[in-house]
This record gives sequence, C-alpha cells and structure tokens, in this order.
Amino acid sequence: MADPENNSPEELVLDEVVEVAPEELSGEQKTFLQENADNLTDEQKETYKEVLEEKEETPLSLDEIEPETRGGKPAPKKKEEKPEGEEIDEEDEIAPEDKETIGKVVKKELEPINEALKQVQGIKDQTEVDAFIRVKPEYSKYRDVVLKYMAHPSYANIPVHNIAAIVAAKDLQKMGADKEREAAKRAKETASGGQTQRKVTGGKVDWKTAPKEDFEAQKARVLGQG
Repeated sequence: MADPENNSPEELVLDEVVEVAPEELSGEQKTFLQENADNLTDEQKETYKEVLEEKEETPLSLDEIEPETRGGKPAPKKKEEKPEGEEIDEEDEIAPEDKETIGKVVKKELEPINEALKQVQGIKDQTEVDAFIRVKPEYSKYRDVVLKYMAHPSYANIPVHNIAAIVAAKDLQKMGADKEREAAKRAKETASGGQTQRKVTGGKVDWKTAPKEDFEAQKARVLGQG
C-alpha cells in the first residue's frame, strides 16, 4: 500500500509479486518481473513466460528510412536552419542587389560547365536504360519515355526500374499476358521438336513439312496396306 503521509509508491518485493497470477499483474509489476527475471526460478520463469517476453513495439523511425535512389546514394538531406543567437554568416551581410549581380555573373560562367555535365549525364542515362532493356526487352518501346523522365529534375535520383514501371503502368498486365503466351508457345515447340506440322486445305497433313517420325509412321502404314 502507498504511504498516505508522503504519497510514496509501494515498494515491490519479488516474493510477493510472484504470488500474483500473470493475468492480474499490474503494469508496474510486469516491469518489475522483467527487470528481475534473473532472480526467478525456472518454474516461475515458465509461469510468467509471456510477461517476460513482452516487448513494447518500437515506433518506426523516419530518420532511419532512406528512399532508394540511383547509384545507392541516400537522398540529400535538407540543410539545417541556424539556431537563434548564432553568428550571422558574412554571406548574409551582402546587399541584395550585389547578390543578384554576382549570381548573374556566376551563372553565365557556369553555363558551359553545366551544359557539359548535362551531356555526360545524358550518356550515363542512356547506358543505364540500355542495360536495363537488355535484361527486360519488353520495355524497349518505352526507352525514349524513360529517358525523358530521367532528364527531369524531379526524377533525377529515381532508379531506372522504378521509372520504367511508372511509364509502363497501364500496360503491365498486357505485358505479363504476352510473356505467358510466348512461354507457352516455346514450350509447345520444344515438345514437338521445334517443328510445326502444317496442314493443307481440307485438314490433310502436308507431309513435306511433317516431322520425320510422323512421315515414317505414315509410310509404314501405306506400305502395310499395299
């Protein structure tokens, strides 16, 4: 019982807590048992097994999640704002009109460099897309669309296979059905030795293109009838 004079909580005693049924334990008593698990007998550990194994679910930490990006690099984090009271950077003291002038000069000087980098990135994008299409030839007709998406700043760090899935989303079901039909066709051709027995008008077999085994069997039947 809590002391009514100082309102201090009741001090838990292990011998008393283990006399309480598992389903009647309070949250405080459960925590006490978990902290003193090493002092329990094997029988007591079995009795309070579920209590001892109870663990609070760890909340999902968004800080630990990194979106998938091209090249496996994490998405760039936002620049942290300066805490109040921190010294002002010298750059912040530059007059707005001076910043604008400097910005224009720098932009003009960087234009050739940016254009060169853009061309290099374009070649890299084409290489990645072509490598992907070699593995997934069914996406070949979307090549130019995928490249256009990759050139857009909003999609610059998205992996090729994700962009391909986006642009082909409406056709994915049809593409799957086409692949199944193609697989079934190949399986059928393999079973017949890679040859397809053709028939002429009237449903008769064209023995010129029939498999050798069928031709020999038919020849034997004809000679037997003769």
